[in-house]
This record gives sequence, structure tokens and C-alpha cells, in this order.
Amino acid sequence: MRNSLPLVPRFAERFIQRFAKKRQPPTTHQVEINRHFLYILPTRHGVVFFIVLLLILFGAINYENSLGFMLAFLLGALSLLGMIYTHQNINKLNVHIGRAEPVFVGQNMSFPIILSQKTKQLRPAIQLLSQTEQVSHVHLINKTSSTSQLTCTAQHRGYSTPGQIKLFTEFPFGLFHAWSWLNLDSRCLVYPAPYSHSLPNFKTDQDAHGSTTNMKQGIDDFSGIRSYQDGDQPNHMAWKAIAKTGKLQTKLFSNETSQDIWLRWDQLDPTLDIEHRLSFLCRMVLDASNHSRNFGLDIPGTKIFPSHGLQHKQQCLKALALFGL
Repeated sequence: MRNSLPLVPRFAERFIQRFAKKRQPPTTHQVEINRHFLYILPTRHGVVFFIVLLLILFGAINYENSLGFMLAFLLGALSLLGMIYTHQNINKLNVHIGRAEPVFVGQNMSFPIILSQKTKQLRPAIQLLSQTEQVSHVHLINKTSSTSQLTCTAQHRGYSTPGQIKLFTEFPFGLFHAWSWLNLDSRCLVYPAPYSHSLPNFKTDQDAHGSTTNMKQGIDDFSGIRSYQDGDQPNHMAWKAIAKTGKLQTKLFSNETSQDIWLRWDQLDPTLDIEHRLSFLCRMVLDASNHSRNFGLDIPGTKIFPSHGLQHKQQCLKALALFGL
């Protein structure tokens, strides 16, 4: 993780992180920041400010200038007051993390972060730094909670966690940098990156079983009504029947040329590695779903029979994401 304290040498940074790991709160979805997990050091501007302050003080001593003493002590008092405000801006702050929606490799995972406090204390300019060095901003002004999105780039398929999060602030003067490292318990399902171009769907139901039925569920002609199932498209809802019976029902359409599509692992180029095969299959799943086709997925260890709809697409993508893991 990038260090936002440019004046701290790398050996000092590693020492602080090793020291912090021993004092880390247990990994959970919610944590309260307190003085045991909170660190504060001057920023680059803060160091320059104190050097100038010392020069003013030495000049006042050398020339016995009372106005110089007054200026040095006034600025020193303001800086100490700013240090206290910087520390208290994130002290006693509750941090809660939610679950991120599934994404594809290379996209940004968005974890909802909820910051809350017991009183309506003024806590502006709070920032969250992810392991991929993406920064989110949060302000708690006259309210007890606020929500932000922690953004991390998904770098591999499967379940991915946000990793170590750095919560920090430099409010109010930017002279001090107060921070805390957090390990929050959450995860995001990451699908394989789909191939960039559309691919043909390889196996139909006729190829797999030697014959095909004449009537499959399609999108051409109305063929009846059945009870609603998860994944049915909203524009296929039978609203008149729903108004009469009070039960969710879906219109069925027939298509004489509709055939089940099988997306099979062993029909891809055998010279491709695992990740490229998963990328091709991911693209075919998306294409078949976008065209409202019935499709099944057959990969080593998993066989999902032909169906359609959002739930079926997510089931196939999840199987590809967790393949071999």
C-alpha cells in the first residue's frame, strides 16, 4: 500500500506497519477506531511549518522582539490545537463494511463503507485508501452516519476481499496526518474477464442428444401462461392474469426453430490454458443470455442444464468464477 507520509523513510514505514499488525483489532465486518489503533505524524507541510516556527522563535530571541514571541507562541498553540482536532476527527469512529456486487476481472469492486458515530460531531474530510491506491471521501457533518464506496480493482477471479484499508484524515490544517489500518471482513465474487469479441455457440440440443423437439420456449408466438419463476423477464409478465388471480404469472412464447445450446469445455481449443477457456465460456454465456436463448454449461466437475434468465446466467458465471478454486 502506498504510504501517504512522504517524509517517513521506508524502514520506518515497515516498522510502523509491523507494530500496527500486533495491535490490529480482530477481523470482522465492523470495528470501532480508538487510540490503540490510531497513529498520527506531521505531514510534509507540517514539518515545514515547524521549521519556520523555530526560525521565528530564534529570531525573536536574538532580537528580543516581543511581537515575534507572540507570533511564535500563537502559531504554536494553533498547531497543537490542530493536532488534537486531527486526532479526534477519526477517534471513536465506527466503521462497517457491506457486501460488494459481483464484477468481472479488471473491473472495480465497490464495497459500501458506513461510518457512524454516537453524537453529531463535526468530522469532515475523512478518506479511505484501498490496496489498489484508490481513494474515497466521507464527510460526517451534522449527522450520525454516512456511506461511501470503497473502490478496489478486481485482479483475479473467485472471491476477493478488500484487503487492508487505510482510513486517514488531515483535517483541519493539513499539518498532521492521522490514520488507522483496518482489516474488514467482506468479499466480492469476481467472474472471469469475458473475451472481447462475440463467439459462436457450439452445441445445440440436437447435437447433444441426436434429436430436437419442435417446440421450445422462445420469443415469437404466444403459447400459454405459467406461474412466475425467478429470472423471468419483466416484459413477459401476464398482467391481466395477475389482476384476476392476484398471483404472479408469466407469458410463454413458442419458437419452432429454438434449440438448447450447450457450452462445453471439451469443445474449446485444447491448446488454450484454463483462464483463456474460462474467458471464452464467459463471453458465450453473456451472448446466449443477451439473446434470451436456453443454454447449458458443461465444464469439468459441474454440469448446469439448459435454462434461461438472470438467475441461470448468474449460476453459470459463478461456476466459471469458482472453477478449480
